Parts: sequence; C-alpha cells; structure tokens
Amino acid sequence: MSNIEGFCLKCKTYGLIKNGKEIKMANGRTRFAGLCSQAGCTGKISKIIS
Repeated sequence: MSNIEGFCLKCKTYGLIKNGKEIKMANGRTRFAGLCSQAGCTGKISKIIS
C-alpha cells in the first residue's frame, strides 16, 4: 500500500502518502494517513480506502 495518493490540504496538490499507516476510524471505515511527499511541504494527507 505504498503507492496511495491523496490530496494535501496545505500545498493543494495531489501526491504520494509518505510514512503512511492504516487507521481504523470510529465509524468502522479504514483510512490511510501520512505526510505529504512534495519537497518542502509538511502537510498531512489522509485518504479513506474502505
């Protein structure tokens, strides 16, 4: 699952999720969360995968 892309809310671009991990949310759905892979950006990316 290392090639999952998401939208960074800080730099407003799509990119790969770096250092991502799966997180089980309270409603039972799963999301993949990590950091933006763009150079110089420290934003967080989260994408619901199921």
